[in-house]
Amino acid sequence: MNKFEKDPQEEEPFLQACIDYMKSSPTPFDVPGHKLGGIKTDLVYFAGENIFDSDFNAPIGLDNLYHPQGVIKKAEALAAQAFNADECLFSVNGSTGGIITLLCAVLDPKDKIILPRNVHKSAINGLIVSGAYPIFISPDLDEETGIANGVDVEEYVKAMDENPDVKALFVINPTYFGIVSDLKSIVKEAHKRGVVVICDEAHGAHFHFSKNEPCSAMDAGADLSILSIHKTGGSLTQSSMILGKGDLIDWHRVTRVFSMFSSTSPNHLLLASLDAARKFLYFQGEEYIDRSIRYAEEARKEISKIPGLSCIDDSFCSTPGRYGRDKSKLVINVSGLGKTGFEIYREIREKFNIQLELGEAKEVMALFGIGTLEKDKDILIKAFKELSKEYYQNNEEYIIPNFEYHYPKLLVRPREAFYAPYKVVKLEDAVGEICAESIMVYPPGIPVLIPGELISSSVIDILSFYEDDGGVLLSDSKDGYIKVVDKDKWYKAADLYSQD
Repeated sequence: MNKFEKDPQEEEPFLQACIDYMKSSPTPFDVPGHKLGGIKTDLVYFAGENIFDSDFNAPIGLDNLYHPQGVIKKAEALAAQAFNADECLFSVNGSTGGIITLLCAVLDPKDKIILPRNVHKSAINGLIVSGAYPIFISPDLDEETGIANGVDVEEYVKAMDENPDVKALFVINPTYFGIVSDLKSIVKEAHKRGVVVICDEAHGAHFHFSKNEPCSAMDAGADLSILSIHKTGGSLTQSSMILGKGDLIDWHRVTRVFSMFSSTSPNHLLLASLDAARKFLYFQGEEYIDRSIRYAEEARKEISKIPGLSCIDDSFCSTPGRYGRDKSKLVINVSGLGKTGFEIYREIREKFNIQLELGEAKEVMALFGIGTLEKDKDILIKAFKELSKEYYQNNEEYIIPNFEYHYPKLLVRPREAFYAPYKVVKLEDAVGEICAESIMVYPPGIPVLIPGELISSSVIDILSFYEDDGGVLLSDSKDGYIKVVDKDKWYKAADLYSQD
């Protein structure tokens, strides 16, 4: 391209088509029911008058998400190019829908897939829907913080060698706490064996656009990736992209499964926000991502000086399972204040009007992003100084109970346990039973138990701790109870549930 040619990445084909449609002021006899603002609810006081004017369904000229031939096809092609992929799908179902789509697109019932045990609940749901058999491997676990990190390359290699019929492996890039594995080496070892690499890149949508961040999935040569553009890339909440690259994947099957799990009425505001975010990241992403890293590093340096507080830094990445970290995430250990992360998470909102990303047993997390301002950083530092003045009492550290926790043993496929006969019992009566539901701490949505796992006393201790200390547990059952496989009915139904 010479200097007189316009860079195609400057175009926003879908966004422009939406703008043109809105300006044309059509007479609407299609959905949605508000008819481009023919009625306006009190939502206008929250989101503005244009929220209804810009909310339309699938008019002529705006293409079809599930059979794109026009502006959506062009917008997705531009995004694929921008993110160094061969293919791209715009999604309004978040990365949750994307992960389920990818697992079902790659795996048939009873196919094997290697996954780290600290996957998001959506991966477990993908196992249930696809009927695939998981080979779980343990991530690096930091005993001091209790944080589950990445996975040593050798763990993936060992699992592949022990399961030569494995079809795919799953990598988190990065984990919720920002830690990455050696993705390039994992991809290299997988591709030697013809194994498909699927990446949960929900928190790494910005990686490709900064040399100061870890390697993105597409840059590492992975086959499939799901990106939450809304988390770190600037699009609207719930909007994501599915990326594909290479010859190991059947992209036609990916698109077919994608349409099965997606709404037939995708929100055009969300799709347009993806188109606009792609252009922003391509031309300005590096500048703004590096600015967010700089602010995060400045905050890390200052907060680490505050009595009772410490922050994860590069020294944390000292094992093969901690190959690197997302520098825009600030993880702060607050236990030296004599408080739990749950308490600080709530108090910093109530006292200083600061909304953190996460409160955990010992840590809180602040996520710096492309929209973070310098004044935001300064407000955060000041707030932690005030909290330290109030709570720091000469090393009176909050001590987490020492649970001997190990990832539970998987006895049957998640799909089998999910569809098996079940009963609901009290937590304390569940030891030795087979779990029939997913129970997770939210955020980040990583299951403590999944369907098919054996329930141990250490797992019950963990669940009770989170329930008592302010953690949010998501499950199918009410507090204090859990759904387990009804073994008395299990054998009678065994034939039925083994025929899928």
